[in-house]
Amino acid sequence: MIENPTTITAQPGSPFIEVVRDFDAPPARLFRAYTDPELVTRWLGPRDVEMRLVEYDARPGGRYRYVHRDTEGSEHVFHGVFHTVTPGERIIQTFEYEGTPGVVSLDSATFEDLGGRTRLWSRSVFPSVEARDAMIAGGMERGVADSMDRLGELVHDQGEDRPEAGPVVLDITMSLDGYVTAPGAGPDHGLGVGGEILHAWVTDERTPHDAEILHRSFVDTGAVIMGRRTFDVVDGPNGWGDEVGYGHDQDQAVAPPVFVVTHSRPEKVRLRDRFHFVTDGLDSAVDKARAAAGGKDVVIMGGGAIADQFLRAGLVDILRIHLAPLILGGGTSLFPEGMPGSLRLEPLGSVSTPAAEHLTYRVIK
Repeated sequence: MIENPTTITAQPGSPFIEVVRDFDAPPARLFRAYTDPELVTRWLGPRDVEMRLVEYDARPGGRYRYVHRDTEGSEHVFHGVFHTVTPGERIIQTFEYEGTPGVVSLDSATFEDLGGRTRLWSRSVFPSVEARDAMIAGGMERGVADSMDRLGELVHDQGEDRPEAGPVVLDITMSLDGYVTAPGAGPDHGLGVGGEILHAWVTDERTPHDAEILHRSFVDTGAVIMGRRTFDVVDGPNGWGDEVGYGHDQDQAVAPPVFVVTHSRPEKVRLRDRFHFVTDGLDSAVDKARAAAGGKDVVIMGGGAIADQFLRAGLVDILRIHLAPLILGGGTSLFPEGMPGSLRLEPLGSVSTPAAEHLTYRVIK
């Protein structure tokens, strides 16, 4: 890896801090590292601190809050609001250390394309020279230098000829009482009788924030895993077609391949070009999906039974639940027999919209 120096400039008598660093990666990769909650935890902060995200919603008006726990067990909490988020180009956000409430800086990050490489220009504007100097005295420069080095290592690793294996993401919509379908689910009623309201955030009640979440998940997905019952629904006469498929109404011409976990291959398949059948277990499905995903996410989309199996097998890295504000009272449960006590989750982010609470967790293994 080529070493690129980090330049930190804090002119005496000014309330500014400027940081410049070149990276051996394109702007899109740097931008994703800045906005993807799972990636942010891998580089933001000194090497010797443990980071925990409380929330991270990288969109205009979205909020973030995270905790750094140092080697002595002390916790330092930071939060802010995103004002501008222009993909691959620029991010502007506020920054506040909760140890000094009311001292808010305005931070910007600009990603300059150098033809396959990126120059990152970062600028922080503090409310006073004294506030800027206090931040430097608190060890800010070491934190920035470590963060930039860790970021360089992260985006370099992602660019190796052999892509880093992407996470296995369980992405599913669930009611408040834990059901992913209403009663009566089957080939003619994929979400159960009357269960379509679960997916109102995708269809009738979709907001711009819902649309952004749906599209980003689609773009980040390299391969999909589903169970046989879900396959029977989506390949049935009322299932997927040329206009509707994975990601609902996203561009099906670039939809990812789907791996179906089943005991036996079906005799007939309506949408032959979309599906691959895995008959030798969950681990094999993950291996095959990852080989096809090219470093992108492998998404388990359901149904509830196969999702439960992957969770119990310890094969899920990220759990993404779209929690619909309704009680179904029955149907297909995501946790039909309760989960083992060893399943622990770390919050990575949340976005609230009228039709769903979009919750993202890391599964701690």
